Amino acid sequence: MKTPGDFDRLGDGASRVAAPVASAASPCSMCFHRRTCLPAVLAEDGAASSLQALVGAPIRVAKGARLLRSGQAAKRVYVLHNGAFKSLVGLADGRQRIVGFHEAGDWLGLEGMSGAYRADLVALEPSQVCEIDLRQLESLATRVPALQRHLCRAMAQALVHAQGQQFALGSMHVRERLVRFLLELSRRYAERGLSPDEFTLRMSREDIGEYLGFRLETVSRVFTELHRAGIIALARRRVRLLDHRALLDILEGSARPERETAPGVVARVAASALFAARQAAQGLPRREAAVAA
Repeated sequence: MKTPGDFDRLGDGASRVAAPVASAASPCSMCFHRRTCLPAVLAEDGAASSLQALVGAPIRVAKGARLLRSGQAAKRVYVLHNGAFKSLVGLADGRQRIVGFHEAGDWLGLEGMSGAYRADLVALEPSQVCEIDLRQLESLATRVPALQRHLCRAMAQALVHAQGQQFALGSMHVRERLVRFLLELSRRYAERGLSPDEFTLRMSREDIGEYLGFRLETVSRVFTELHRAGIIALARRRVRLLDHRALLDILEGSARPERETAPGVVARVAASALFAARQAAQGLPRREAAVAA
């Protein structure tokens, strides 16, 4: 169990990150995401008994708190139990750019397998994460092929997503980028057994604009256009996708409004996103080199 002092090394201090949540002997036993997370993976190779020693009790993270900092030596990784986070990567001029959003069921900090975290992770709302000792995870992955495949898939998916985001920022117009963002969220919710047609945007419109490479005013304008056209329905941050065919038509380029973002800005945002994912890929576990627990 972590004390407040432990969190001083992780992020913004004990006042913003609380102590672990009390839980039963197995924090995974009642979790909605157990079907796609470690319980299902370890069961494939009969290693379910290792789960209790590997996964700690969920930890509460306050809205706005930093769970991880770029450049920190990596000792832990996390699975997001509930809530949402954003990843920020530093630019050469000292600014930070949002390069990803994370929903319940996602891994956090896997790029730490390369030795250090490559992005800051900031909670978008009060959240809970399941803490996993990185050395134990790496050691178990060398002995459990299903776990190793699961980690490799997670890192590969992060790289593919970053490459897709790079393409979107460099080649798509503003409406296409926002539609792609909504359809990607829809796909991710469907994979988790949640509704792909109606969901809450955990991030602000300003964050969406920064991630997609255009201004807040443009985010609001495009949302309003899609709403008035009957393609989506909006109620504050609640979004309902009404016409998937129309969304796909926009994504395929049937409607092309003028570009919003200068090529130089797009290039910097895309490079940041791809950099973060490539750093994560460098941490792929190697079966031939077992790590001491």
